[in-house]
Amino acid sequence: MREARNLPAGPPAVTVLLATHNGMRFLPEQVESILAQEGVDVSLVALDDGSTDGTADWLLELATSDPRVTVLDDDGTGGSSAKNFARLIQRVDVPDDALVAFADQDDVWLPGKLARHAALIAEGVDGVSSSVTSFTPDGDRSLVRKDYPQRELDYLLESPGPGCTFLITPRLLRLTAEVLRDSADARAVDFHDSLIYAVARGRGWRWRIDGWPSVDYRQHGANVMGSNVGFAAARERLRLIREHWLRTHSTHLTRVALHVAPEAARGELARILALLTTPGVRSRLALARESSRLRRRPRDQRIIGLLITIGIW
Repeated sequence: MREARNLPAGPPAVTVLLATHNGMRFLPEQVESILAQEGVDVSLVALDDGSTDGTADWLLELATSDPRVTVLDDDGTGGSSAKNFARLIQRVDVPDDALVAFADQDDVWLPGKLARHAALIAEGVDGVSSSVTSFTPDGDRSLVRKDYPQRELDYLLESPGPGCTFLITPRLLRLTAEVLRDSADARAVDFHDSLIYAVARGRGWRWRIDGWPSVDYRQHGANVMGSNVGFAAARERLRLIREHWLRTHSTHLTRVALHVAPEAARGELARILALLTTPGVRSRLALARESSRLRRRPRDQRIIGLLITIGIW
């Protein structure tokens, strides 16, 4: 039986962490959809990463007119989306009763996103993510489903959805900040959503993937990582696989999970880590047999199993 959380009376408090870089083209629409969230007490903490298009000035001006908005100083240690979110995670001062969300600079949040996911957190999970609706400048819209049933070790290979759909507890934020401080592997992870999910699941905390698409997920030429739909996305993933990026990424996440795992889970994670890092056919075939535990979607399980078996992955 799941244990419900005792949350304060009144609307849930949510702190949204916004990482920006040259985002003025779409940022005002994104921020408007955040500050207009219904049924929550929302605040916004932004950190700009060296923008040259007026993004930082726009955020500072917004902060002077809206007390819900705070802008952190850029200390020059960013350089990527992952590093900027890592800075936010480590520097933000979040109240003990505030949930935490993450925002890109180019999406649109549906009005009930935060309230719906806060209610799911109250059911006894530490993280919530969701499916999204992908949309393009041409007006094409499609559901990007993320709520395939979770698998025992899926957090070692994939995120539970885009980070812009995440809502997490303060204790998960604090644990992620500690891991980023103490683990070089955590700092090497390229995406904050994968890192947070690995920290939560590696610790043994529960996560809920909501099938309702809570975000209109904008697709354009400057996406750091798009919706993984279509031929171009498949080709890019195959390139990353052939260059062993995914295997390296998974190795980092496995070491992160080991860093936070309870004693009872450490043996199995150490075994998976050995399969990831030991060359040879026997290790490869043994890892391929784990594919049904490493991916959620049945099609993806078959594909990753094949790629590991033939040595491309």
